[in-house]
Amino acid sequence: MASREQRRLAQATSAAGSGAGRSRRAPAGAAGPAPRPHLGRLALLALLVIGAALYVAPLRDYFAQQDRYMQASAELRAARQDNAALAREVDRLATKAYIAQLARSDSMLVPPGTQVFVIKGLPGEDDEDDLAAPTAPVEASISVLDRIEDLWRTLLY
Repeated sequence: MASREQRRLAQATSAAGSGAGRSRRAPAGAAGPAPRPHLGRLALLALLVIGAALYVAPLRDYFAQQDRYMQASAELRAARQDNAALAREVDRLATKAYIAQLARSDSMLVPPGTQVFVIKGLPGEDDEDDLAAPTAPVEASISVLDRIEDLWRTLLY
């Protein structure tokens, strides 16, 4: 026990005499050594930047290809739906009843021996007549100054 206490006492006195308890900082006026560059960190950062640059272009190409695939699959789905609708139309056109219905509705044809009556003035027919009649062009109400102002706004914005 005594030897342990003697060692501690000896270490304490040597530490006090050597200045081990004091701070090792340099005085405020003295310049310290220049900071040394961390080459390992710089190399790691360079590798990280290069890796990211090599990763971005393939990722962008992948997303572009995925967009093209989604667009093509949507177009294919729409084409298949159109094809199915046209196939149903072909099947209906093979029946005489459907052909007769189209002839009556589209071409106003009737089978022989049938009397046709045309009733004018029914609701809904006036709208078609109004659209079919040509209308006279309306006189231009835009003045030259309005046109110049519109052109100026178009060029500025």
